[in-house]
Amino acid sequence: MRNIVMATVALVGLSGPAIGQQKPKADPEGTPLELTITGKNTRFTLDTGGRSPAEFQKHIENAVAEGGRPPAPPTVDLTIAIKNTSDQPIQVWVKGDPVVLEVELKGKGAINAAPLLAFTQEFRSPEAVTIEAGKTHTLPLKSLTSGFRGMSKFAYWTQAGEYELVATLKTGVAPAPKGAREGMDGFGIVTLTSAAFKVTVEEKK
Repeated sequence: MRNIVMATVALVGLSGPAIGQQKPKADPEGTPLELTITGKNTRFTLDTGGRSPAEFQKHIENAVAEGGRPPAPPTVDLTIAIKNTSDQPIQVWVKGDPVVLEVELKGKGAINAAPLLAFTQEFRSPEAVTIEAGKTHTLPLKSLTSGFRGMSKFAYWTQAGEYELVATLKTGVAPAPKGAREGMDGFGIVTLTSAAFKVTVEEKK
């Protein structure tokens, strides 16, 4: 029987005003990869389940604080793109437990939460793809759920308005960039952060 690991309960909280223009960055600097959020549709409909924005916000906060199951985060149809900006092929981890993609929502009415969840304890080894020079590998983003195994962090918009999404990807790269922490099988551990991706949330008609 597999052991179960319980995630820590946390309410990351309400974000303040949108962060404005943020450029992509990599840690360590000089890592030849660029992370981007893309999508044709940048307009979404607010669905509070019939609650007022204030009631919906409180409902999410209470569910997280009390260890309950909060509502499902909004669905989206976006793409996370990892671009090789060098002139040589690069191997990048895109699956497995060492790979953690987190999506943070910013703006008035944004909530980023880490609810109490259970995960099986087996280690899922990383899987790599080769990204040729100047090429891009994409990952689908179908909801505002991210984090460990794609399901430990939930993001919500609780009212109509303008928001921004920022993605952060912790992964492994080979050849390892200078200054990267040593990972498995010669890969170096890097963290990529995207530029802010603007979305508009509208009242349900």
